[in-house]
Amino acid sequence: MQDLLQTALNHSNELALALLFVIVLAESTALIGLIIPGTILMVTMGTLIGSGKMDFWLACSVGFVAALLGDLISYALGYRYRRPLQQLKLIRQHRRLLIQARLVLRHHGPVGIFVGRFLGPTRPVLPMVAGMLSMPAKRFMPACILACVLWSPLYFLPGILAGAAIGLGESTAMHFPTLLMITLGLVFTALWMLWQCFKQNTRHRWFSLGAPIVTLASAGALYFLFSHPHATNYGSRLWQVLS
Repeated sequence: MQDLLQTALNHSNELALALLFVIVLAESTALIGLIIPGTILMVTMGTLIGSGKMDFWLACSVGFVAALLGDLISYALGYRYRRPLQQLKLIRQHRRLLIQARLVLRHHGPVGIFVGRFLGPTRPVLPMVAGMLSMPAKRFMPACILACVLWSPLYFLPGILAGAAIGLGESTAMHFPTLLMITLGLVFTALWMLWQCFKQNTRHRWFSLGAPIVTLASAGALYFLFSHPHATNYGSRLWQVLS
């Protein structure tokens, strides 16, 4: 996938954006999205953005339009063809996912639409299930639009952080890209463990003991990251990418 994007980018920036539009549209459309690795694509595109080969705001705009169009197509398909869709083999193969999507929408409504866009397994089916459940468009649309606005930059972010570190070579300190990946891994692990500790009815001893240790380790890694000789150059690159 990365080679395909790089080839398209070498040919023209417009071709790479067109490829991004097509794949995000397919990934966001019901049924097709179940077999398209959209997350990998977004991280790969983020790497190109972070390395300065692709404009951030233009890529986010293309991703927003494609994602919104895919969700609207899925919603319309579910609303119009709710009964025939249930007989399709691909739908029957993912029956458990559809049941989960129905439960999410019935318990959380538009909030489920918003959150579901950021969860890989449910993203391609939630808009379709919303249509199948006859969710009114005035409830579906605001959550869908807001989720699509935030989805592209959030999914680009890991690739952007990695791409901006490319070329920052070794120094007397630890290799900066390596330190960056370690720090991000520790921070996300610490946040996840703290969330598990604060969740209701979570009493697992491993989390209660491990969370403070991982949090301290992530704080130490952040200190070394910000004091690294290449930290200023890295910050300048990120600012150039996002500005």
